[in-house]
Amino acid sequence: MKNILFVCTANICRSPFAEGALKKLLMGKKVAGIKVHSAGVSAVPGLPSPPDAIRIACELGVDITEHLSRPLSPSMVEEADIILAMSLFHREVILEMSPESENKLKLLGSFSKFYGGGEETEIPDPYGLTSFHYRSSFNIIRDCIYNLYKELICD
Repeated sequence: MKNILFVCTANICRSPFAEGALKKLLMGKKVAGIKVHSAGVSAVPGLPSPPDAIRIACELGVDITEHLSRPLSPSMVEEADIILAMSLFHREVILEMSPESENKLKLLGSFSKFYGGGEETEIPDPYGLTSFHYRSSFNIIRDCIYNLYKELICD
């Protein structure tokens, strides 16, 4: 079983949306053998996603209503086969926590075909901003998830 971990700051906006979007795609295509979860480098355990994040995610077909935040732990990093961080800062925190994780760690934005997709492409944090910002970030994530999915099934 392949274990995929998405990481952002508080685990209430970007990484839960990425987790939900990939799970939905995998279920829709009936792909088994891939476990998907998310965590935050500064997450307070048990917080729900903000109402705007839930609403925009729902509009985009991803249900994060039941999501509760989880702090990133060394065991999560160790158990993951693929770690996808939202920003360079998150990547640095993960590498400080587990230097040996470098070969399985990428920025999710590197999978974007529409929004740049360079190795250092970050996903903007919409927290506390407008619905436009949530929609923009989540659309970038959807683009990345689709391209990640294509890479996963071609392996």
